[in-house]
Amino acid sequence: MNRRIIAAMPLISLLLFLFSGLYLENWELGASFFFLIPISWILLSSHPWKRLSEIMPIVALAIFLWVGFGFDVWHPTWLIFLSVPLVNMIVERKITMRKAVGIVISAAYIAIGLITKIWHPTWIMFLLIPIINTIFFPPKSSVIYSKGSIRSKIRHYVIDEERDENQ
Repeated sequence: MNRRIIAAMPLISLLLFLFSGLYLENWELGASFFFLIPISWILLSSHPWKRLSEIMPIVALAIFLWVGFGFDVWHPTWLIFLSVPLVNMIVERKITMRKAVGIVISAAYIAIGLITKIWHPTWIMFLLIPIINTIFFPPKSSVIYSKGSIRSKIRHYVIDEERDENQ
């Protein structure tokens, strides 16, 4: 039954979109019903918490747009995007150093914004997250930890796989 509902969700979303636009004359709110497609995939899957963690950016965007267009409340609603890393940490039950960098910089941004009331140019500090993580905490799959030369990697992925496709 869950698979049937997931398969029918695009048509259900289209029906709600048209109802909202034609009868309620609110096309923006109607467009938000298309977010029911990934949300139904999350809620009706066998591992809903893992799925929620994977698709939380879309869920946060859906809630943000729904509240913004539907109720014309944009300013405090942007805080919903802070739920993306929070849900990820709850699902994985661990905080790595890479995540800690994001938490510290986000907390600093919110503190500076609340204290100084200057939000616009200070958002640039979020660029520190990938910079610090790249320099101090690179992922194990990065080129730094890679064994062999880049030439051998290119040969393996490009040339050897192309030969496999031709055979």
